Amino acid sequence: MDMPGHGDHGGHGGHGGDGTRPMCAMNMAFNWETSNVCVLFDFWRIDSNASLVFTCLAVFLLGYMYEAARTSVRSWEKSMAPTGTLLPAEGGDEPAVHTAAVPNKVRWQRALFYGLMVAYSYSLMLLFMTYNGYLILAVIGGAIAGHYKYSTDDWGAVRGASCH
Repeated sequence: MDMPGHGDHGGHGGHGGDGTRPMCAMNMAFNWETSNVCVLFDFWRIDSNASLVFTCLAVFLLGYMYEAARTSVRSWEKSMAPTGTLLPAEGGDEPAVHTAAVPNKVRWQRALFYGLMVAYSYSLMLLFMTYNGYLILAVIGGAIAGHYKYSTDDWGAVRGASCH
């Protein structure tokens, strides 16, 4: 149906007929596309086997480095915490740790790191939401490798996955 004032769009629908790049392939179902897949940005496209391999390696590294960044932020937070004093817990045998309030400067730094990690994790989620099997496997593979490398031997440190 032709909408008044819109005509036929004059062939500028981004299909490449007028010398412009074709529109990004946008799938809303699981796929294994290897042609014209945009990755986060219009300029980052999968349009050859080489770009597919490069993109999968880059996405793998992004997943891996997310785990490294998360571990670094956690270590930084621990280093900023003052040494606690042990106090007897109310009604129990376990001691409780009492620490001083977090200084305002540290709270701002923590908030900044938190925001950066949220942005990073949502970017990985957007990569996943291309529904492209290759990119999904690269994100998962990077997360697995990064978690293996940066996880501790402490059983209590195991944490579930989330966007942030």
